[in-house]
Amino acid sequence: MKMAIKPLCLLFLSVLLFRLASAQLKLPGTGNPDIRNALEKVIGDYPKEFSNLRGEVINTNPQTIEYESLLPFKSAEKNIIIQYSGKTPVYSWQAHMFSAEEFEVATKKYKSLYGQLKGMNLKLNRDYDYSLSGEYDKPSESKKFSSSVFRLLPNASNLPKVKVELSMQYEFP
Repeated sequence: MKMAIKPLCLLFLSVLLFRLASAQLKLPGTGNPDIRNALEKVIGDYPKEFSNLRGEVINTNPQTIEYESLLPFKSAEKNIIIQYSGKTPVYSWQAHMFSAEEFEVATKKYKSLYGQLKGMNLKLNRDYDYSLSGEYDKPSESKKFSSSVFRLLPNASNLPKVKVELSMQYEFP
């Protein structure tokens, strides 16, 4: 069954990071090395508020500042860093992985990316090994949004708020 869905977007790896918070993140050993390398760099730069990855400001509004990401990430269509305003700055790194107009195509890609992330091993700061653990949120045409959230195992006491989120969202015309 085909649906006219425009655009069907798959958002990937929304890593929310809070200042003074710690979190763990690892990617499966058999997963895409480009994804693994990107996540290791992003999580490694988190304690420095992405200072090594933050490029020029590309958009500002009252609640957020969007920066270009200096991270070379071939698997993504684009990736950005967002700073959320507040008493304590909150940062998010996001990579847009895939767009499609067909629900079935996007669902298949979402499931494939989930499979690459689940159990992925990450080596952070050349010292600590973590793996990603998360439950699959099955997409449904009745929902506009599906999200599978991964956490680092074992728990990283110095990175407790880091999470990796794989999400699929779609809009009806």
